[in-house]
Amino acid sequence: MYSRCPVSVNAMDRELDRGYRQRVLLKRGLAAAAAVAAAVVVFVLLPGWLRPSVDADRLRTAVVDRGPVEGTIEASGSVVPAFEKVLSSPVEARVVRILKRPGESVAPGDEILQLDTSASRTELERVEDLLGQKEAEREELRLQLEAEQADLEGRIEAGRLDAEIHRYRLEQDQKLAAEGLLAEEALREAEVSSKKAEIELRQLEASEDRTRRSHAAQLQGIDLALEILRGQRDAARRELDLATTQADRVGVLTWVVREEGATVRRGDVIARIADLDSFDVEGSVSDVHAARLAEGLRARVLVDGEALAGHVSGVHPTIENGVVRFDVALDQPSHPKLRNNLRVDVLVVTGRRPDALRLPRASFPAGAVTPVFVVDGDHALRRGVRFGLTGYDYVEVVDGLAAGEEVILSDMSSYQHLDEVRIDR
Repeated sequence: MYSRCPVSVNAMDRELDRGYRQRVLLKRGLAAAAAVAAAVVVFVLLPGWLRPSVDADRLRTAVVDRGPVEGTIEASGSVVPAFEKVLSSPVEARVVRILKRPGESVAPGDEILQLDTSASRTELERVEDLLGQKEAEREELRLQLEAEQADLEGRIEAGRLDAEIHRYRLEQDQKLAAEGLLAEEALREAEVSSKKAEIELRQLEASEDRTRRSHAAQLQGIDLALEILRGQRDAARRELDLATTQADRVGVLTWVVREEGATVRRGDVIARIADLDSFDVEGSVSDVHAARLAEGLRARVLVDGEALAGHVSGVHPTIENGVVRFDVALDQPSHPKLRNNLRVDVLVVTGRRPDALRLPRASFPAGAVTPVFVVDGDHALRRGVRFGLTGYDYVEVVDGLAAGEEVILSDMSSYQHLDEVRIDR
């Protein structure tokens, strides 16, 4: 076993070197000073570090000014021909041949389709045959009535002569009776004969009048039947002429029956001819704007960077799939930039302020008080602003801003809970 050797306490409590103690104290002082300096720096700079900031180069700003502001509804549109002629089939027929295709130009007299018109020709021939028969029937009736009239007129003339003879004999018998040379009975017989001849003459004349009226009525009936048949014949001829499907104006064929051999009914549309010298615009917009659309509102159509003026000429009464359609008549319907089926943007003007505070358009809701940030030196201060009309270029400032103030237009939704934001320039 090892034995424990006693050590002297006085030997371990030997005094440290003076230079060593100075070095230790110096290190402790420097460490404390550094800690104090760090605390001061943190205390001074911490508020700046915690305050949010935005880079000025990433901000889009604008200055409030005065000028005209228009409230508009933005819609999409399509350029369509202002005038389009619809050709419909005048008869039920079969399409024999398609002579023109969509997109081809047509001139007056050009045939578009060839229809099988055999049924129409048969109908026309039938009506013409009936008309010929009725005309022959009228001529036969006319000759028969003229013969009857001539016979009746001859009988009337004979009756006049007979009455004249009986009247002359009665005058002679009256003279003889006055001289006592004729018996009373003979005179009575002469008077009766004369009266009978007069009655027969009047009957013949009355019969002639009735016969004349009867003949006129029969001829009138025949003439009416002839007039009806002539009308049917003219209609059949007109249908046959129309069945040639000829263009009646200069234009472009936009649609035609697609299949040869197809059967078209009377009144079916078989072709459409558009006049491409003049155009309208057909617009469409969400039905949330339906109540604001009205006929007569001014409109602008944006075509290849140019705004063409016009007005709403009509609003379609039905809403389909949440979309309302309307028509725009252009002030320059023959503008050289217009093309059939060209897609365009349409701005319908719903209101106008000739002199208002305004800002370039941004996503500012109308009516409600909206928080925006106003630039004030190196800071942006939040302020409640109410906006009015919203147009394609500008939005109206109703309250909360003054002319000359600079407003941030960029999206600041991440800072809406702050009253102030620092701008780093």
